Amino acid sequence: MFKSLVPKDKIFFEIFDRISTNVHKGGQLLAQMLTEQDKYAEFAQALKTLEHETDQVIHNLLSHLHKTFVTPIDREDIHQLACRLDDVLDLTEAASSRLNLYCPLVVHSEAVQLTAVLVESCKLVKEMVGLLHDMKNREPLLALTVEINRLEDEADHIRRSTLARLFREEKDPFELIKWKDVLEYIERATDRCEDVANICEGIVLENT
Repeated sequence: MFKSLVPKDKIFFEIFDRISTNVHKGGQLLAQMLTEQDKYAEFAQALKTLEHETDQVIHNLLSHLHKTFVTPIDREDIHQLACRLDDVLDLTEAASSRLNLYCPLVVHSEAVQLTAVLVESCKLVKEMVGLLHDMKNREPLLALTVEINRLEDEADHIRRSTLARLFREEKDPFELIKWKDVLEYIERATDRCEDVANICEGIVLENT
């Protein structure tokens, strides 16, 4: 009763919008990176800068959380959502830094396809986070959860089938190791997108 009478700080949703926008931008940068091999260092640096900027935004959000008495959603949900969004961008940046470090000789079409799945997942995550502004958006938000879960399954299939093919066909063991590492980071980023979706689903179910 008392909690319902205290004004709720809406700035958290605005900060989440900014973080999710950066997460989507990170996925787009990685996708561009795979098409412009001569600019690996440039894209890797751009992603590193974006990741550092987002870390600061998340730090500010958590600092604000500690100073806020009443929050629009559960405090633990705010913390978990911030951490999982951060994980998506961290893993995306890690994939880009390894591409820049390894400079694989060939960019496989499956890597482009997997990254496209990540970009779509990040786009839907951004949309989901935006829907949290109004808990009346329950049905579209729950529908997005299903789609993000489907995309994670697709990403896992692409990674496994690509590795199976590379183990059969790739003659250079170093190239195999390079792509195994990069593909795993990209797929793990889609895993974290699924975690974000599940957290958002829990938030809307708890508040409607």
